[in-house]
Amino acid sequence: MWQTTGAPRAFDSEPVAMPYRTASDRPCRIAVIGAGFSGALTAIHLLWHCRPGERVYLVEKSGRLGQGLAYASANPQHLLNVRASRMSAFEDEPDHFLRWLDQLPAAEREAAGVSTGAGIFVRRSVYGDYIQSLLRDAINRLGGARNLFIVTDAAVGLRPIQGGLDLETACGRCYGVDAAVLALGNFPPDNSDAPNQAGSPWDPQILDHLDPARPVLLLGTGLTMVDICIELLGRGLTGPIYAMSRRGQLPQPHAPAPTWSGLHLDAEDRRSVASLLRAVRRSVDEAREQGVGWRSVLDALRPHIQLLWQEMSPADRHRFLRHLRPWWDSHRHRVAPTVARALDGARAEGRLKILAGRIERLEPVGGDVVVHWTQRGGTAGEPIAVQRVVNCTGPGGDLTRVDDPLVRQLLRDGLARQDRWRLGLETSGAGTIIQHDGRPSPRLFGVGPVTRGTFWEITSVPDIRQQAEQVALLALDAARRQAAGIAAV
Repeated sequence: MWQTTGAPRAFDSEPVAMPYRTASDRPCRIAVIGAGFSGALTAIHLLWHCRPGERVYLVEKSGRLGQGLAYASANPQHLLNVRASRMSAFEDEPDHFLRWLDQLPAAEREAAGVSTGAGIFVRRSVYGDYIQSLLRDAINRLGGARNLFIVTDAAVGLRPIQGGLDLETACGRCYGVDAAVLALGNFPPDNSDAPNQAGSPWDPQILDHLDPARPVLLLGTGLTMVDICIELLGRGLTGPIYAMSRRGQLPQPHAPAPTWSGLHLDAEDRRSVASLLRAVRRSVDEAREQGVGWRSVLDALRPHIQLLWQEMSPADRHRFLRHLRPWWDSHRHRVAPTVARALDGARAEGRLKILAGRIERLEPVGGDVVVHWTQRGGTAGEPIAVQRVVNCTGPGGDLTRVDDPLVRQLLRDGLARQDRWRLGLETSGAGTIIQHDGRPSPRLFGVGPVTRGTFWEITSVPDIRQQAEQVALLALDAARRQAAGIAAV
């Protein structure tokens, strides 16, 4: 099924343990807070480079290592939104994940995913197993057990102390560390505007105790909505599922997308977001004339997204987020063809109804919630009575409204600050957390979605895997300097 050869990545030799600089050096200590994909991969890179006696504290309150929210789903219909051929955890070995799949027993390999004309799409839980296997390899075969300390608790505070940072957990324990990496993942959408009525899709009980014959409303029509809709359909919900967003746009399906080498962006194309949009449309037209679809053009654009985002002026970033983001999200972040067909079938049967508009108010009436809304264009929509409203508008980016004690403490104490786009924490291009006074922190780093304001595209595996390695090396150097008493540079 996977059509690959060779064994998975072979870690042929352990990293060379470099000598300490001076006799006064002590082994450094690093905390990685969060053990989803971003945190687990950062910890793996740290373990590869650790010297004897150095400690990596991997802090994860859920106890699930390598899965996070994205890869913890047990629903076999929840597939990766990226082809398996692009899901290697290592940029220098692009077929590593496929080789790992080839090593599975035949029955597991065949059940791992689906093969389509657009590529192979694997179940998310299988990918979680893959990340866990990499962590186990770093622990068991490479001796990382001597360096890794797993903390099954929530981090609630990080405060500077003489000699480093004091990491406090919810159970009251404190760990002295020299540096910390924030791999906090995605936060749930903010529900403060509709308390007790718009539940978070990441609440494991949000879909429990539903009457299968009564309707449900999902706020948002992106990837989060798709996941919840697939879950509801799998649970046998026969009542209508309403999904509402401002434009009513669904994610586009994956399709065969041959490599396109005709994308060329010169200085004039990158002058503004408007000129960039014209250049992309021009490339789409040129590709179409050669029989190549728009997906190939966007795939060719992907490696340049972070640089293009950083080149944009603040005004252009604002224009992109205000006007173009919905179009970008629906075309850039696609779904597996089988998932798209399931949605199309549900719409054809009347089980899924897509609404373009906005909520005016949610009114509790008896055991229902009556949704008062306005259609796109300004016309009042017919009120809808539903048994539950689920907020599927995507991850919460405004960290000033996030219910997380660690984030609140870091912002309150000025050790970090919200980026101006309210997408996450402000960081440098290298991943260093920016403090309230605008200076880079000497000991705090960010990896993954929390750095979205700096990089924009930093939520999928191809984006994060290189960043995780770079941040691990940067944090390790900072921790060793702190342990050695060398001033930060």
